[in-house]
Amino acid sequence: MAIADASVWAEGTRVDGAVPFDRVLETAAERGGFAWVDLVDPDEPELLAVTAELELHRLVIEDVLQRGQRPKLEPYDGVSYCVLHRLEQLGERLVAHEVHAIVAPRCVVTISWDRREGLADVRERLGSGRDGLEVSPATVLYALLDETADQHAALADAMRERIAEIEESFFGEGDPGTVDVYRALRRVVAIERAAEPVSGIVERFAARLAREPEREADELRRHLRDVDDHAQQTAARLEAAQRLLTSLLQLASARVAERQNDEMRALTALQVEQNEQTKKVTSWAAILFAPTLIAGIYGMNFRTLPELHWGLGYPFALLLMVLLAGGLYLAFRRRGWL
Repeated sequence: MAIADASVWAEGTRVDGAVPFDRVLETAAERGGFAWVDLVDPDEPELLAVTAELELHRLVIEDVLQRGQRPKLEPYDGVSYCVLHRLEQLGERLVAHEVHAIVAPRCVVTISWDRREGLADVRERLGSGRDGLEVSPATVLYALLDETADQHAALADAMRERIAEIEESFFGEGDPGTVDVYRALRRVVAIERAAEPVSGIVERFAARLAREPEREADELRRHLRDVDDHAQQTAARLEAAQRLLTSLLQLASARVAERQNDEMRALTALQVEQNEQTKKVTSWAAILFAPTLIAGIYGMNFRTLPELHWGLGYPFALLLMVLLAGGLYLAFRRRGWL
């Protein structure tokens, strides 16, 4: 069976020695404590065997068998069922690990996937006693919530530093790094998707504890308020980061549009200049065409050309060339082509 750890906790500490899974509840009852079973990558038969051994509610069993759930906390006949998304940095990728926690008065079952060590960090924390709380099933859920919230906060802080670098380079020389902005925005959204529900889960958990008169519950609620503060601060930072990145993308789009407009204006100016040059070339070609036409006609070797034997024929031809060319020049000049 995919059991990362099966332990019994009594009088605030973990009972020494390995406890077989089929005797974990019995041993917890004998010691006056609670049992904690941590499962990793269990298949459906293994989950059914564990839930049957612990005599859990049918709806809890249905939820446990269904992965891909949103973070939540739901009560089932005295049992709290919690789903959290813990994040892990693997190189450049951010991987979400879904964790299910079933908290009953005398037992805790935690289920995680793709994490060989399971919830070893939470067990180590409770074993060290650094929280100063009496270890109980509710304390296990508190420690899991706090570790998850701290993890989200650390990732949010790392993203703030990364966004500051992007912002600094974004307003520097060169083109805006929109790819880096898109990547950062996707990461922020992924962290926010896992971190945003934590505050609501903590509030629901604290509300359930408020109905318990024990002094330990009061102390645990004070710790939960601290977790709630951290979760809300993380959510606020992620929301602000998302707004900033969205603004950077909008600014990048505006800068690209402005650059395109500048290029279009430059292209338009070039086309206008080319049109002016074309007009000038066309005008001079037309001006030079008239004398060329006259000279070409009178350069033909025919005997019956008009004024061919006239004494003033040559000056007349030159004068006609000048008059036609001058007339065309004045016409084009009046139209602004020259």
